[in-house]
Amino acid sequence: MTFQFPITFDIFYTFKFILFLQKINALKFSSQIKLYRKLRYRKGHGVHSPFVYNLITKVIEEKTPYYVFEDIESFRKELLHCENPINTLTAEETQSKNYGALLFRLVNFFKCRTVLQIGSSTGLMSLYLALPLRMSCNCYALEERTGLLESVRFFSEKHSLKNLHLMEGAYEESLKLLSSEIPSFDFIFINAKGDSEKTGEAFHLIENFIASETVMVIDRIRRDNAMKKLWKEIKNRSNVIQTIDLFSLGLVFFNTRLHKQHYKNYFDDGKKQNLYEKRRRRFYFLSGRKKSVQSRPAH
Repeated sequence: MTFQFPITFDIFYTFKFILFLQKINALKFSSQIKLYRKLRYRKGHGVHSPFVYNLITKVIEEKTPYYVFEDIESFRKELLHCENPINTLTAEETQSKNYGALLFRLVNFFKCRTVLQIGSSTGLMSLYLALPLRMSCNCYALEERTGLLESVRFFSEKHSLKNLHLMEGAYEESLKLLSSEIPSFDFIFINAKGDSEKTGEAFHLIENFIASETVMVIDRIRRDNAMKKLWKEIKNRSNVIQTIDLFSLGLVFFNTRLHKQHYKNYFDDGKKQNLYEKRRRRFYFLSGRKKSVQSRPAH
């Protein structure tokens, strides 16, 4: 006796697709835009540069976790539970775990020996920058506001993180001190929280530290129209060879061996990761029902 499914294979998946479209229509416009970007700008589609395609598939799209991520995220929880302004600053200014993991992978992939962060806030992203190559890379985290780096300084001492150098005070003064020791940086992270004026000032201050091999990350390049305008100006600079617009941040390359080109690739910074996973389980609720029918013995 052959067991008959209550609905055919084609009808089953057609019904699931209709449910999917209904979910899409129910989403807010901003969510629809994000979903479009996920579908349109992923996996290096339309990218002809071997360098950029390799970077997208092996670094940006990579999801393998490192054990140090757990230590950093445990430290985040400690900061969020502090009974002082540090918890608010950590919640409002610090990027997600996915964002930090990307910084970690970029530093590791390019084997950076010198890393500069403009705007470390409470220092969480500084740890993601300093830990990949702790024995061969020096990371300099600059913060113009005083009193924010005590917690991360304690974390560094506790974990013997000797390559993380925390500097408080005006960025210009801190960079003057570094200029006598470091002619250029392999990796520069401008973390001005999407403030176009501060981002522009930071870019101007670090111009003398840019070399052909420098990799730069600029935060929140699409925060507002002023930031979008600044990002366009940076792309048009003569020494900027290639850029990758990841929507939540931008990558800038100055290597003259590359061809002048600008790319887009959506990067999921993880802010709605749990919501996405929950929604995905709802889409596939019928799969479990189908499986249970298949596994049920016929009488």
